[in-house]
Amino acid sequence: MSRKANARAADDLAANERSIRIPKAAELIAETIRQRVVQGELKEGDALPSEPDLMVEFHVSRASLREAFRILEAESLIEVKRGARGGARIRLPRDDTAAKSIGILLQIRGAPLKELFDARLIIEPPLINQLALTRTEAHLEELQQHLAYEHAHMNDFRAFGIAATEFHRILVRQAGNTTLALFVGMLDELYLRQLNRFIARDRPDQARLNKASFTTHSQLVETIAAKDGEAAEAIWRYHMQRSRRVILAELGEDALISVY
Repeated sequence: MSRKANARAADDLAANERSIRIPKAAELIAETIRQRVVQGELKEGDALPSEPDLMVEFHVSRASLREAFRILEAESLIEVKRGARGGARIRLPRDDTAAKSIGILLQIRGAPLKELFDARLIIEPPLINQLALTRTEAHLEELQQHLAYEHAHMNDFRAFGIAATEFHRILVRQAGNTTLALFVGMLDELYLRQLNRFIARDRPDQARLNKASFTTHSQLVETIAAKDGEAAEAIWRYHMQRSRRVILAELGEDALISVY
């Protein structure tokens, strides 16, 4: 190899070495605690050991430990309270926390509200088809109980809107795809914020819309009980398309997604 080639190889090796970033102590601590949560060693509400104990365990300074806490707080994995009775406790992320972050990104990128509806339409109907084919008696019992709640709150427009959104989550969760259930949960958190804007318009036909939604929900549960996947998918697709049409007509086709 020529001297020039050797020099180039040496430069490349040096560049690679510079590009290798060694994680800081705080990042390693955060990753260890994060893995303990993922593996179930730490659960919601569990208190972490005291700062002195963690400093001994990880052989780090208080500054590094507190930096790790800040990382985990930013990820909504822990909650830290200061004072004599303070300390760090595990707090698992919620759909609404993730939804707000995604919603802000969608706002920054100028995503229109209609894309939120389109995303839900792509995901949910096929999952409802799957649910109809695999449903259990426990699934049916949960759905019937939810229908009873919806019926009891038909004229409380905000309560019914929340219940109707929750109905979507129950269906997707029951379908058994954890990844899509989480994703739909975040989309539904954003959808609920748009629904609140819609309900706040105080439409005179809101009671009629609620009744129509309840009727469709009841029909869907009947097809799920009958294990008719294609019919269940068709009913849910029609219902979501109708909701999309009504809400966008009120809020505007080009309305942007709101996170508040």
